[in-house]
Amino acid sequence: MNIRTLVGLIQLAVCVVIILHICLYTKSLNLSDALQTSPSPVKIINKAIIESSRKRVPIVFKCTRKYKVAFTFDDGPHPTYTPLIVKTLNLHRVNAGFFLLGTSIQSFLSARNNLSVHQYERPRIGYLLLQDYSLIEDLFTQHDIYLHGWLHEKNNEMRLQTVVDNISAQLIEIGLLKGFKPVYRAPWGIGTAPGTIKSKAILSQILNQIGLIPAYWTIDSKDYLMQVDEYNLTNNILKMICKTKGGLILMHDNQPTAANFLGGIIRSIRASGHSIVRPSEINRQWNNETLINRTRRYTEFLRHRVKTIQSSPAKLQANRLFRPVEISLPTGQRQNNILKSIDANAIYKGTIKVLPNINDFELNANNTKLLQN
Repeated sequence: MNIRTLVGLIQLAVCVVIILHICLYTKSLNLSDALQTSPSPVKIINKAIIESSRKRVPIVFKCTRKYKVAFTFDDGPHPTYTPLIVKTLNLHRVNAGFFLLGTSIQSFLSARNNLSVHQYERPRIGYLLLQDYSLIEDLFTQHDIYLHGWLHEKNNEMRLQTVVDNISAQLIEIGLLKGFKPVYRAPWGIGTAPGTIKSKAILSQILNQIGLIPAYWTIDSKDYLMQVDEYNLTNNILKMICKTKGGLILMHDNQPTAANFLGGIIRSIRASGHSIVRPSEINRQWNNETLINRTRRYTEFLRHRVKTIQSSPAKLQANRLFRPVEISLPTGQRQNNILKSIDANAIYKGTIKVLPNINDFELNANNTKLLQN
């Protein structure tokens, strides 16, 4: 092979490499444009999808019997999706239940009030007492408000005292709102699932002493799955209604799937012969007025206790690690610390004490004896 031929081959090779680079670059630009201009309709609020869902012929799936179902939503409120979901519910005259997340409430209020509020792993209790929650009350006027915790963390991966902080902080945050019911559903249902609610389970003992009812769900809509479409979502719910004989439907108002498809789901459930009721008609204990009033007075007491501590510099200095509610175990200090790190769902044969305890104080927010503890 002479030099001229070798040079020609090298030039040809260089040209091929350049052409390949140009092709790959053009393809990447086209792909980028496609991703930017054609997002999945499930990931965004799409008015065309909502309108289409309202007009579409309902999906019908008949059971041998007709059942009662209720809608419950976790992880909100979201500043965009939740108001749309509430609007759809009100349009169809459906009363639902919302398991609110503490950090989501603060984000919602920040977005609605054009504020920038930093999120803290441990909530600033004093700050929560100063918040105006009228926006939350107005949004859920026709619906029930429940607890979902301050952070969306797994109860079996947190220290026991952190679990108590997670629940009690949110009780102080929203426990006095209109429409609030003392019902708690743990994130992912960890600790409030039927199989884990046992009298000696640590979390069950804690909830009982704070005045809260553990909750789960009956029908998982799976609206959180990626690329879910309206037909499969609705069909799954209808089939599960037959299988479980009705019950609580779990959906999420912190993402657009429910906002996009809820109207069609409601119409399909009714077209299939089922009735949609308030969650407390499925679980009548959730509407127990005696417990509601006791928990409300307990919440008033906790808020008063926080204000008393924070209004006194001397008390605040003496209680620098002050927590509104603390867990107490009858063991030595070393063993106590170990137990406070165990799984909140574990069975504990000893006595767990929550201080202050809903069962221990005279139901009076001005109880000075407990305020000094």
